[in-house]
Amino acid sequence: MTMGMTLKQAAEVTRARVFGPLLEERVTAIAYDSRRAVPGSLFVAIRGFQRDGHAFIPEALARGAVAIVSEQPPPPDFPRAWLQVEDARRALAELALAFYDYPSRALTLIGVTGTNGKTTTTYLIDAVIRAAGERSARWGTTTYTIGGEEIAAERTTPEAPEVQSFLRRAVEAGCRYAVLEVSSHALELRRVHGCEFTAAVFTNLTPEHLDFHGTMEAYFAAKRKLFDGALGKAPEIAIINGEDARAAELIAVSRGRVLTYGEASGDVFVKEVAFSLDGLRLTARTPQGEIAVRSRLIGRPNVKNILAAVATGLALGFSPEIIARGIETCPPVPGRLEVVSGPEHPFVVVVDYAHTEDALRHLLDTARDLMRALSARGRILTVFGCGGDRDRRKRAPMGEVAGALSDVVIVTSDNPRSEDPEAILAEIEEGLRRTSAPYVKIVDRGEAIRMAIALAEPGDIVLIAGKGHETVQILKDRVIPFDDREVARAALRERFGGGE
Repeated sequence: MTMGMTLKQAAEVTRARVFGPLLEERVTAIAYDSRRAVPGSLFVAIRGFQRDGHAFIPEALARGAVAIVSEQPPPPDFPRAWLQVEDARRALAELALAFYDYPSRALTLIGVTGTNGKTTTTYLIDAVIRAAGERSARWGTTTYTIGGEEIAAERTTPEAPEVQSFLRRAVEAGCRYAVLEVSSHALELRRVHGCEFTAAVFTNLTPEHLDFHGTMEAYFAAKRKLFDGALGKAPEIAIINGEDARAAELIAVSRGRVLTYGEASGDVFVKEVAFSLDGLRLTARTPQGEIAVRSRLIGRPNVKNILAAVATGLALGFSPEIIARGIETCPPVPGRLEVVSGPEHPFVVVVDYAHTEDALRHLLDTARDLMRALSARGRILTVFGCGGDRDRRKRAPMGEVAGALSDVVIVTSDNPRSEDPEAILAEIEEGLRRTSAPYVKIVDRGEAIRMAIALAEPGDIVLIAGKGHETVQILKDRVIPFDDREVARAALRERFGGGE
């Protein structure tokens, strides 16, 4: 993949005030991390939340950067070209777009945003596209894929150069479609600025990331940018969960065709649904008639995820038959309502990414649905925690939800980061105390999971929530390997025997 631009073109794209000579020198890379600067790169100095990129300009120059982009003027006698811009993050996005030659223009680009359900919805939409015989790229929290290639994901939506590089690779690999998870951080920090989305999908909005956004209004305002043209070009199609409290506002600002979905109402809604441990079956009523769907995904939260994919598939012009086939072939999503126990075990163990109050409530409701489907009369044992250095306001509410809807709660560490794990557990405990559920606090997450599986009896469901697909735990002074699924499987082997 060979892309690039000249310094002169970079100045034009960003409408920069130029200091120093602007040569026709080729820019070989766009860097915002000095450690990634290479000879010929253009270094964009951004004031971050913890570090100021300007402090790393000497390192970027030492590594071969040919010019600097910044919101401030250069220091006296600066030896290289300096491009002063109004907004460094917007400039980073504009440079990435031009450097990779605007790849979204060659794609049918679908963006999925919302608090919960983004990852699963992208998997489902991607599966529908592939069922039509098309090559597709998918970008999200768990993995990135380009055609048949799978790449480990670092974060949901990284900075603009990585996004545009991914989309350019997708185009060169012959993909005509790409499905992206679009986080509120990505929208607010301009990581997808300039991407030309054909369709935008909204799953829901519940409290999350308030440590970053401050208020629910600000959080919603970030999500709205995917629909209202704030990124540059408004999507042609908006797929909106019509049962969400913010649906009307999104419908009002969407400039293209709108299709709504919901369990009980909308352009696409459920006629009937049945749950089991093997998956779910539903019949969706749509403007093109009824579509019977079978899926390997389990639980009520996946009903709306499937409806979102059905609505998106119809809006993109795929037939009901292709949509049904795509959803049926979509594999279970790692760490999303993932059953890690086997038929040989007398109880069920489920790992899920639920790390908000709303997601935890839906997970616990799903467990009750599964109980009814299994005609079981067991208990729900919930293991969960809350991440450190993240929104503290959700901790007590999550404790209260867990206590109100579980029979036993084991509260433990998630990713404590720089915080004291005991202090996090104490804040969760405030909510647990408002309920009558028995609970225990265990800082060591592995020990907490082993205790839950040791306590489980026939007919019970053990829910392990919060980390889902993650394979590490972030502590104050180190990052350690940790996978809820592997720890749970090991605990099951310890109790019941069996091989690897």
